[in-house]
Amino acid sequence: MKTFTKIASTIVFSFTLAMGGAIPTVPTDVQARTRVVYIAPHYGKKYHFSRHCRGLNNAGKITKHTLKCARAHHYTLCGWEK
Repeated sequence: MKTFTKIASTIVFSFTLAMGGAIPTVPTDVQARTRVVYIAPHYGKKYHFSRHCRGLNNAGKITKHTLKCARAHHYTLCGWEK
């Protein structure tokens, strides 16, 4: 009985490694569709794809949001990044 359990666990382990290991918690297609943008909430209504954009030079506070959220709150793309 111990031999059978050992063989079965070895087979399951082999298939798990062959299929890429652990299953990710968030599907990769969802991550690919989610775009992160940066906003200076107290300085206008622009969003930036780069955290080091010139348009964020004078911003005291920078927050990270999704592109969908930024557009829903009527933010537009920064003029330096067009």
